[in-house]
Amino acid sequence: MTRTPVRTDDEAVVERAIELLRAADLGLPGLDENGRRLAALLRSVAGGPTPAEPPGTVAAPGDAGVTGVTDELPCVVREWARAMGVTEAAFRADRRAFLRGDLAGVELCPRALVRAAVPRLRGLAALPEGHRLSLVWTRDRPSVTFPVRIPDRSAVALPDRPAPLCAQYVHHELGHAMELAWRSPGLPLAERWRRPPVIAEWGALVVETLGLSAVWLASLGVPADTAERVAAHCRYEDRYTRALAALILRCAARPERLAEEVARTSGDLIDPRHVREETERAGYWSAVFEGHALADRTVAGFTERWGERWWDEPGSWRELREQLTAGPAGLSSNGPVR
Repeated sequence: MTRTPVRTDDEAVVERAIELLRAADLGLPGLDENGRRLAALLRSVAGGPTPAEPPGTVAAPGDAGVTGVTDELPCVVREWARAMGVTEAAFRADRRAFLRGDLAGVELCPRALVRAAVPRLRGLAALPEGHRLSLVWTRDRPSVTFPVRIPDRSAVALPDRPAPLCAQYVHHELGHAMELAWRSPGLPLAERWRRPPVIAEWGALVVETLGLSAVWLASLGVPADTAERVAAHCRYEDRYTRALAALILRCAARPERLAEEVARTSGDLIDPRHVREETERAGYWSAVFEGHALADRTVAGFTERWGERWWDEPGSWRELREQLTAGPAGLSSNGPVR
């Protein structure tokens, strides 16, 4: 049967739908009431409810644990720029291009990465064989994963632009899909949209660490030199995200000192307006910050038990599933532990 080609305007509609869903779920600033209503309609079509708790309502942590990470931010950008052979001015000129790795002198195709990573994860029993993925390729929208009405299926939207950073976000979204696939089979679809953010980020960040490993990338067929450079880029991005999350949380806790804190920490590297916008969704950044801490402990435990190639051991994935089900502080992806 001949497939009807997807028109450019159809692709634009899909991209806008994904953008709206993500903006509403993450509490991105600038979404008006009409946008929120449309996002709610799109979510209802996919089987999801309106979020029970608005993003950004989680209290930001205090100084403990964030100060040292925050202060690393300018060092990360400086070292990262040197590694790419550019100046810090490139970061200021186009932060998104810098983070993607457009200046890194190496490319990685996200479509090829998905084709290699999904069968590998299925073979390790990390991603259940029966759980199907509906892939939506966009031009340059942020990646996102969400459940749909079709049983045993998740939708994963990814930008198809070749870039080193795709090693990070492809694995991150596959981690989200993995966590969705591990839910109880009888869980109502509406509940699949209501997972604790820390649980979701924890699992995704464990899988994301694979994109930071040149050994893992090479095992997927990525040429060794490309794998090394891509993994190094993603490790810088990982450090940058942790530092940015810490800065945002500090500023969320002290909004009256935001400009002073941004200037003290990053000089003119980071626009205070960007940080102010991000403090509106402090709940998301709190989940990311805590998710990183949980993922670090998980990976450290796996490495101690199975070595650097812990991901080659099916037992590590079984244990991760058990950890995510139990969850921190009695929370699980299926609700409170009884």
